[in-house]
Parts: sequence; C-alpha cells; structure tokens
Amino acid sequence: MLFLNIKPPPGEVSPSAGGCDFPADPRQPAGRVPLFWMPALLPEAVELRRTTILSDDPAAMPIDLPGLSGLDARPDVDGGWHGLWQSTDLSHQFWLAETPPDGRATYCVVLPLDALLELRAEALLRFWRALSGRPIGEGPRVLPQQTRDRFILVLRALDGHLESASYRQIAETLLGFSGTKADWEADSRKNQTRRLVADGLRYMRGGYRDLLRYPIHSAYWR
Repeated sequence: MLFLNIKPPPGEVSPSAGGCDFPADPRQPAGRVPLFWMPALLPEAVELRRTTILSDDPAAMPIDLPGLSGLDARPDVDGGWHGLWQSTDLSHQFWLAETPPDGRATYCVVLPLDALLELRAEALLRFWRALSGRPIGEGPRVLPQQTRDRFILVLRALDGHLESASYRQIAETLLGFSGTKADWEADSRKNQTRRLVADGLRYMRGGYRDLLRYPIHSAYWR
C-alpha cells in the first residue's frame, strides 16, 4: 500500500496517525479511488521484474506495460511503479521495483513460495491470459453473501461503539433486541454484540488485511 503525506482539509481532524493509506485525495468518494496494494499485502498484485530474453526465443512475450489500454499507473515514494490495468473482463494489479521502459520489453514474475502461492498463481494466470487476449477463466474468489452481511453488521456495530453507544443500544438498533435490563443480561445477543464490536476493532487496527487473503485462513500464514 502507498503512503502519502496528505493533510486533511482545514477544520477536519483525521482519526489516523496523519498518513493516507492510498495515493489519493481523502476527500474523494471511496468508490472513485483506485486502490494500489503491495504484493506482500494483496496476493492478486503481481510483482514483475525486467529481464532479458534472447530475441530468437520462440517463447518470448514482449509487453508494452506503460502502453496498455485502460492502465492507471502510479510511481511510489520508493521509486517503485504500480499498475492497475482494466482489461475487458477484469482489473489486474502489478508492481515493479522501478519504472518500466517505454515500448515493448520482457519481464519475469516473482512468486514467493508461501501459503498464498495458490492465490498469487491464479492472479498471474488471469493476468497472462488477459495479455494474451484469451478468456481469463474464473475470477477472484469473493466472500460468500452471508459473510459479507456479517461484515456489514461488524462495521455498523463499530460505528456505534466509536460514537459511544452502549452494547445494548447497538443490539437494539442492529439485532432487534427489546426488553428490560434483566432480559438483556440473559439474551444471547449481548455476547453477539460484544463479538461484533471486538471484530470491528480488530479489523480497524489492521485486521482488515485478512480479507485480502481470502479464502486462505490467517492461521496458515501468521
């Protein structure tokens, strides 16, 4: 992920440490901002390196990376180069440690031998097929609707907690609880609300990156 020192507008206080997680104006709507991730955080982000292949190699595949149609490219503060390419069917993300040359060049791919190799390889194959003009096949794996619905509850519970709402008030709003104090103490939604808030705090403090590695469970790579 890129970090730029973008100050909030006058009169607005940033709840973070003062940095911006993405290379964009934080006042823009989130849905309009392209997200650039480092390969270490997002398995679908492919790391490329410039290489030299003999011109008579029949397997050579020169690519004009900067000239890809639909490409959104950004340099980072360390001299690296991020590309977010929207092909016909899907968006593909890649990163290089240095700015690629203009025109066609050959590249190799860096694939760490880790617990996320399967996700990295699938993303690489989609990228390669798109470059070759072939159908990309199955897209990235997405969260099941039930899991997505729970994450919505987690975020809403976190919002309530950060606004100083009590667990009972959160349960009344999100889970439909209604009753006396004695009812609340015996209701299963009390613990459910506590879990929602606890999960929200964990995701807010960096645990959201677990979602980038779905469906690989965090126990496999921690």
